[in-house]
Amino acid sequence: MSFTKQHIPSKILCILDIGSYKLRACAARFKNKNIEILGYCEKRQDISYFANNECLNLPGLCENISEVLKKLEHLIELPLDDIVINYPFGELFLGSKKINYRRKLPHNKLTLSELEDIMQSVEKLCLKSLNEDIDKLYGLSPKEVQILLSRVNSVSIDWIIQEKIIGALWENLKISLLNAFIPSNKHMLISQIGNVIGKNMFKVLPTEYCITKIFPQKDVVIINVGATQTTLSLKKDGDVLSISKIPIGINDLVKKIIKQKSITRVDIIDQLNSDKFQTEKQEFLQIWGEGIGITLQEVLGKTICPKYFYIWGGGGNNIFLQDYVQNFPFAKYDIRIVNDISFLEEDMNKILKVMKHIRLEDIQRIPLDMYVLLLETNHLIAREKDIVSNSLKTAIERLGYIKS
Repeated sequence: MSFTKQHIPSKILCILDIGSYKLRACAARFKNKNIEILGYCEKRQDISYFANNECLNLPGLCENISEVLKKLEHLIELPLDDIVINYPFGELFLGSKKINYRRKLPHNKLTLSELEDIMQSVEKLCLKSLNEDIDKLYGLSPKEVQILLSRVNSVSIDWIIQEKIIGALWENLKISLLNAFIPSNKHMLISQIGNVIGKNMFKVLPTEYCITKIFPQKDVVIINVGATQTTLSLKKDGDVLSISKIPIGINDLVKKIIKQKSITRVDIIDQLNSDKFQTEKQEFLQIWGEGIGITLQEVLGKTICPKYFYIWGGGGNNIFLQDYVQNFPFAKYDIRIVNDISFLEEDMNKILKVMKHIRLEDIQRIPLDMYVLLLETNHLIAREKDIVSNSLKTAIERLGYIKS
């Protein structure tokens, strides 16, 4: 018997990160669960085109995006047709739900057809629940939102987590699903960007979700301090339960200091970790902390707050923010916490383990949010033939939702 080596085609994608401060683009080749970074470019965002996480001038924004992509294509000497995009959605409605399902004929082997029917039944319940929450909390009907992502967190057969379930004999199935919606107008905007720049939008991935995947801890609070907003992601029992936006970022502090003192923005950022600007910092923390406290109380309810925290983003490296969170007044907001806070650090060695032929200059230049987008894209490509994930995709199509 002779064996031939199977050729596994690679996939070249461009990861595009649209931020309020910068446009970033990274070209990468994905093959055999590994990532080869081909090139990286970035450009300062034009505030007349995009500011406060809102597109103010679509043709101008698209012109800037095209400029970055052309520069990257010239650098790697390859066309980039497929784009994975991260857009700073001001509103991201996320729901994670665990459903118990009992088979009527447990002594029959599970078929693909039955699995698809089960996933449709379970996903219908999840989407109905999430749509009701969105309508109740934000006043948006199902017609005013669009599904952004759907993921299978885990599948348990008779209480044991399983990877392969087709052909198995079992009675009880426990499925953990995650779904996220965005306003329909934002979904349309992403499509318009793709049309104007002439690229295929392969996937839309929010970094707020992707960052949760790099930590092995099951319970984590992740705070992304951006330029114009702060995002709080809550991970409990290994599942992402919520992603909440707070409309205040490090720029609010910088603007306050500029208004009161004769000093440049660059000098302010360089000196934020010094003992200067104490009055302005305290005023900022009072408002910022109120947003954190109220948001945590809303998403946690009566459950215990995780002891693990991770602070990142453009403003996340400021020591005064970490000091404030370390001594946060949880009791003031009726938040239950039983252990002292421990701050996590990203394990770059683990992150870079799947990166092949990466140059030292790229390691130093590429920000963490780009790495987490690369890792999640790699994970999605690796699961393109996963039966359970594809059954969920079929379920969404049957239910009449358009999957981005």
